[in-house]
Amino acid sequence: MTLVINPIVQQQTIEINSFGIGLNGLPNGATESLIELKYQFSGFPVGSMDADVNYGDVVVFNTSVPTDLNPYGTALEKASTSNPEHANKNLFIFVNYTDSNLILMHKGYVDFEDTTSSSLNSWIAGENIYINNGNISITAPQTSGHWVKSIGFCMPNIENKNRIWFESDSTFFTIA
Repeated sequence: MTLVINPIVQQQTIEINSFGIGLNGLPNGATESLIELKYQFSGFPVGSMDADVNYGDVVVFNTSVPTDLNPYGTALEKASTSNPEHANKNLFIFVNYTDSNLILMHKGYVDFEDTTSSSLNSWIAGENIYINNGNISITAPQTSGHWVKSIGFCMPNIENKNRIWFESDSTFFTIA
């Protein structure tokens, strides 16, 4: 089940994916409490986004960037552990940008079917995941001055996919 929220009209729609109905159920016995939460930002200007953002990238909103032509008053950029301003922000997974509609995931399943995805650095079933050098990784950053926070875990599955459960924690620490 996916919950999509449009922050402009503050309405939500519930999408029930056919995969979650019938014999398959939710992926590998997960319970209904693990629903996806996505946000749709209608009319988000493409000029207010990093040009190289792709499906599966971890992103943040940055209000310190000039955004005069953006009705949301913020820019979207890839999360970086070397940027201390990103440490205390909500993290999202970039899902899609089509016809000025930006879709970001706040929590939920993300499948990386291509094992060479630039967004996913490493995957081992059951391992915690972090952002490391701008990518999702089972290895936390170890560079002095970088911040560390858990963003989810690698979800075991029988579909032979690099599936993660993304649910960023709000706590972080900075490496001395």
